[in-house]
Order: sequence, then structure tokens, then C-alpha cells
Amino acid sequence: MHKALSMLLLAVVLSATTVFAQDDWTIEYERSSFLRTDRYDQTIAFCRRLAEYSPIIRYESFGLSPQGRELPLLIVDQDQEFDPKGERTRNKVIVLIQAGIHSGEIEGKDAGLMLIRDMIIHKKFQGILDNCVLLFIPIFSVDAHERFGPFNRINQNGPEEMGWRSTAQNLNLNRDFMKADAPEMQAWLRLFNKWLPDVLTDIHTTDGADFQYVITYVADEHPGVAEPLRSWTASNFVPELKARMKSSGFDLFPYVSPRKGHDVRSGLESGAFPPRFSNGYGAAQNRPFVLIETHMLKPYKQRVESVYEYLRHLIAFCGENSSEIKEVMRKTDSLTANDLAGTYLPVDFELSKDSVMIDFAGVDFRVEDSRISGSKKIVWGTKPISYRVPYLNQNIPSDSALIPYAYLIPREWDEVIERIRLHGLTVNRLAKETTLEVVTSRLSKPQWQGSPYEGRQTVKFEIQEEIDSVTFAAGTAVVIADQRGNRVLAQLLEPNSRDSFVRWGYFNAVFEQKEYAEDYVMEEIAQKMLAESNSLRSEFETKLQSDSTFAKSPAERLKFFYERSPFWDQNLGLYPVRKVMNKVSLSLE
Repeated sequence: MHKALSMLLLAVVLSATTVFAQDDWTIEYERSSFLRTDRYDQTIAFCRRLAEYSPIIRYESFGLSPQGRELPLLIVDQDQEFDPKGERTRNKVIVLIQAGIHSGEIEGKDAGLMLIRDMIIHKKFQGILDNCVLLFIPIFSVDAHERFGPFNRINQNGPEEMGWRSTAQNLNLNRDFMKADAPEMQAWLRLFNKWLPDVLTDIHTTDGADFQYVITYVADEHPGVAEPLRSWTASNFVPELKARMKSSGFDLFPYVSPRKGHDVRSGLESGAFPPRFSNGYGAAQNRPFVLIETHMLKPYKQRVESVYEYLRHLIAFCGENSSEIKEVMRKTDSLTANDLAGTYLPVDFELSKDSVMIDFAGVDFRVEDSRISGSKKIVWGTKPISYRVPYLNQNIPSDSALIPYAYLIPREWDEVIERIRLHGLTVNRLAKETTLEVVTSRLSKPQWQGSPYEGRQTVKFEIQEEIDSVTFAAGTAVVIADQRGNRVLAQLLEPNSRDSFVRWGYFNAVFEQKEYAEDYVMEEIAQKMLAESNSLRSEFETKLQSDSTFAKSPAERLKFFYERSPFWDQNLGLYPVRKVMNKVSLSLE
């Protein structure tokens, strides 16, 4: 009897423990007094548990990482539809929240999981989801998240351990939105085009100077952003988010950089982000993609709290303004699809020298000589100081491109064609051989970056355009610029864009000379060419007199004639993507 009683008591204790565990919805951040964050497996288990608990939450994997981990996605939909096609026919705003694109900067994961738990389990913020569907990526760079350790973010104040900045393939996902080399990014682009979210946000942690603000932001408002999205962002979206955050005790300040080093007294600036970055990609896709940067030196608890409040206010704002947001996105997409061709689109920006004076909530600091580096070092204090400083945030176009009716790409450049499709753009094919008048770009004087950047050898060059009549083979890819993603299309294919495929090195082979002339052969051909052309003789002699380097180089002197002979490769430096400027009738497959 004694043994039986003991077994019964043990069963009661185990049962009570199990009930307690099932009712415990805390995450490691809370259990550790706000000092630690969950590992990947714990995070996935918590996400699955939320989905099992509530019928309005669905857990999905939207892809696999190079190391074989699921890319987690939580979908929160009060109507339990979970169907992107159905969602777009309703008036609900689709909000995508992503955390852990840099997995050492992980506040968004903890804040997002707690907010969803509080809304669903603890019934807080009733009505906030009435007009919103949430897509939440708690960890984007999952392999990097599991490169876990206490020494991954030297500049950051907590958590005690965190993930790494780059993927297992050493790629920075927040430089990959356009070239899309990483499997994780390719999966994200499929997710984006499947759901086509209305509002997106990306949670980061800063490096850089010290100041009082806990949370900063970027929401693109530069001239490259389409209307009416640009005006709505500046007049409605950003002011409302700032006001709501202020009511929660957080000043939402622009993400800025000091003009000189870390000295905020030199002035502050906010440049336009190219579309390789999340927020820049959002601008190219006609979507507000808000970049959040919490301040690295603030305690982890304070940073998580600021993101929690931001996400709560973002969702509430989107729900309360769902009809307006859907209409802004519809009009912006329509204007981009119908009115962009035949106009100039800015593809690069520079900061105007014009500035405004603003108050900046900084901290005191001093500059000292460093015995270590032999230069100056900055020493931050703790005293809050308000600085009155110049602020440069007017981005003006520094380069632009005339958008054609259509781009044509030979079928052999299949990798480029498939990447275009990956961005949600429609690619057709010529059904038969077709001759067209096109704009052709010739690229010369290539200069490759000395070291790899994001796994690629990027290149700069000079561009010369000419009008050609070109016969295109059946099967040539045709991308007509009548799509809501026209801005992405132009940024990918206009060679002067900072994030064009050609600048990322997709077309490096076109710069390679494959045939050569023996010197003794070229000597005789050059003599014949001089004898037959007075203008060529004059050009050669002028170059000899004006260019001493050329005059002293036998190879360059012979090359001068080789380049002007019929044996020269006419495709060297020829950009394979041609532009049809005027609308024409094309026979398409």
C-alpha cells in the first residue's frame, strides 16, 4: 500500500507539472530576466505550439536553408483563410514582419513572438487583427542564428548569446534582395510574390555612434518611390507611427549617420538605400518596407520593448487604415504598370548639399589620442546632450534610365531570365525570328572591384548607346514594361543601375576577349590598312603624338589596328540586353 500510494502521489505531481508546462507561454527572453534569447529549435517549437493552440494561426516553412533548416513563417488570420489569393480579394492589409535577417540582431524575434502570444493567448489588444493578416518570419537567416555564441556582436549590449550576421554561405541577406544568390532569399522572393504584402518591416540593431534614441527607422520617401505611395508615406504613414510611438514613451527617430566619423556635431545624413537592401527593395516593389534599427548600446530589454510597441502600433495603424492602404497600393501599382515606360526613372541618388537644422538627442563625448591605433579615439560619456545640427536628407537623382516598351534577352542568358521571373515579373518568348530596331549598350573600360563583395566580383564600366537593327531568334526572352514590378525590372536590367545584373557580375564574360592576332600577322595587316586609308593614317599619327604611353607600347599600337580590322570581335563588351523603345506588335509564344 505504501508503494502504491507513493506511485499515486508521483503521478499527481507529474500531472501538475505537465499542466504547468502547458500553461507556460513564456519565452527564454522572459525566463532569463531579459538577458537571453531562444535557440532555433525552441523558437520553432514555440511557433508550432501557437499554431496548435489557435485555429487562427498557421505555421509553415517557406523554404530550406543551405544547412537544411526550415525557414519559419507564422500566418495569423482571424478568418482562417490562409490563402494569399483570397486575402487579396478582401480589404484586409497583409503585413509582413521579418526578424533575424541578421541573426545577431534578434529583438524582432522575441518581440514578435510575445506580441502574437499576447494577442492570441492573453487576448490583449482586442480588434487589432480585424483588418490585418500577419506574416511573421521570426528568424530569416536560420543557419546564421545557430552560429550561436557570446562573441558575435562586439558592439552590442545583449543578449548574452546571439547568432551571426551572414549565412552559412557567408552571404549578407540584406544585400541580396536583387541579385538573389542565397537560397534563403530565393525562398523569400517566392513568398513575397505569393502573398504580395501591402506593408513590410525588417528589424535590425545598429552599429555606429551613441545617442539617446532606443529605436530608429527608414521609410523611403525619395524621388525613386512611386506616387501616390511616396506622398502617403511622408504625410500619413510616418507621422502617425511617430506619434503612436511617442505615446508609448519612444521617440521614433530617422536612422542617420554622422557626416564625419562618429562626431554627430559634424551633421547627420540619411542617404537613399539601393534595392539590394530590404527597404530599398520595398521602394522598388511599390511597398513601404520599414527598416527598424534599435540602438546597439541600449539594454536588450529596452530594445525588445521598443520593437514590441512599434509592431503593436504598426499593426493597429494598418488595421485602422486598411481601405486607404489598399487603395494607395492599387493606384501605385497601376501607375507604375501603365505610365513608367517612355519616362526616365532615377536609378541612383546622391545627397543634396542643402540641409535643415534639427535637434538631436545625443550624449556627451570627448576625443582623445589613442596609444593603440596612433590616431584619435572617441570616448562616450553618459550625460544626455541635445545637439543642434545640420541634417542632410534630400536625395536627388544622380543617374537615370529611359524605360523602354520592352527588354529583349537572348535565351542563352537563362540564369538572368530565371532571376527576373523570381522577382515576380512575367517573361514571354518570341514565337519566331524577328527583326527590330533597338537600343544597344556597349560597355567599355571595365574595372572590377579588387576583392569579392557578397560572393561576386562587381564591375564598373563606361556605357555608350547606339541604335541598331537586330534580328532576334525565336525563343528570345521578352519582358514588356507594363508590370507593377517595372521599377525592379529597370533596376535589374538598366546597366547604369547600382544593382543591375551586369554590375553584379552576371555578364562578366562579355568583357573577355577570346581571339587574338599574332604580332607578325597584324604587322602586315596594319601596313595594308594604312596604305588603303588616309583617315586611318591621320588618326594613328595623331594618337602617336598625343599619347606617349600609346606611342611606347608595341602591343597597344598593334591593337589599334586589330580593333579597326574586320577580324575584331564585334560582340566584345556588347551588353546582350536590348531595349525596344516604341510599342510594337510581337509574336509571342
